[in-house]
Amino acid sequence: MDIKSVLIAVASSSLIAAPQAARDAELAQLISNDTTRQNGVDRIVVGGGREIPLLLSWTLNPPDHVDMHGLNVGLADVFGRLRTVEAIPFLIKNIRLQRWVWDFQSWSRAPQPIEGAFPAVAALIQIGPEASKALMRFASEAIPNDDRLPVIFVISQIALANANAQAERAFLSSALGEANLERFWAEEGLKVADEQH
Repeated sequence: MDIKSVLIAVASSSLIAAPQAARDAELAQLISNDTTRQNGVDRIVVGGGREIPLLLSWTLNPPDHVDMHGLNVGLADVFGRLRTVEAIPFLIKNIRLQRWVWDFQSWSRAPQPIEGAFPAVAALIQIGPEASKALMRFASEAIPNDDRLPVIFVISQIALANANAQAERAFLSSALGEANLERFWAEEGLKVADEQH
């Protein structure tokens, strides 16, 4: 290949890369914005998810000049709709990601509002048994207390949808036993405190 051919190839690749970078930036803005997110997610899903490698790269190296919270919500929405197993670590890391402000009491509501408020939770449920297995491995380690309830919720929703959910049932039974033991000792402590006052 002569020097002229090399220069033409380099110039051509630069011309192709510039529009691609602009399209990537537009996509990042689209899915990170509350108003345009649904259109962006639908576009990716209708396109068959060919942007998934790009989106997975954004979980490690997000693009510049985007709202990070909005981007993470958009990524969770896409990964859930496309059942992207490779995104499970990102979704677990962001399991408490909230679409809007949510208080602790709201956890006693029906599943749909909870899934609506927590995009990573909804995505993990959509992915299904592979997500459940990963969450049970995650829960076997020392997980932050704030992650415990979302993890149990996701596993319970996956178990409800899966007739062959033996591992999930065992996990949930264990979680229930721990919760009952915690409740017992909390009630005992309150009794003692009430008697002393």
